[in-house]
Amino acid sequence: MQMVYRIAEGSLSLASEWQDQSINVLLPKQAKVQGANLVIARDQVPLGMTFQDYVAQQRQNFSAQLAGFEMIADTAATIDGRQAHFLELGWRSDGKPIHQVMAMVLHDANAVLNFTGSIPGGPDEETRNAMIAAITSFTFARD
Repeated sequence: MQMVYRIAEGSLSLASEWQDQSINVLLPKQAKVQGANLVIARDQVPLGMTFQDYVAQQRQNFSAQLAGFEMIADTAATIDGRQAHFLELGWRSDGKPIHQVMAMVLHDANAVLNFTGSIPGGPDEETRNAMIAAITSFTFARD
């Protein structure tokens, strides 16, 4: 079985099925805040867990691992018709504030796309809105 793997710059032709565990990092060139970024990562819902369990586990991980963690928003939603969950949170890295907007989107049986928009220095409304607009504009490839 042949698999074609596409990235923005082109594609690879692979001799068999491969699992995509890549991480994409996008930097908005016109962002008002230096260091703002959007990261797209792939994950799997562990065997025996539901998507809601996965979201709860992520929440718990953030709370336990991020210094000065504060949950700002926590909402179920959809992206491109798929089950999703949005989180907005603040925390501190080396004493400096970080503001994040996140979406976890379930696709296929147990595959999850995680979108994380990070804004160093705390919330900047314009950058925050640009991150949310980018995340919510996502559409899945139609094979």
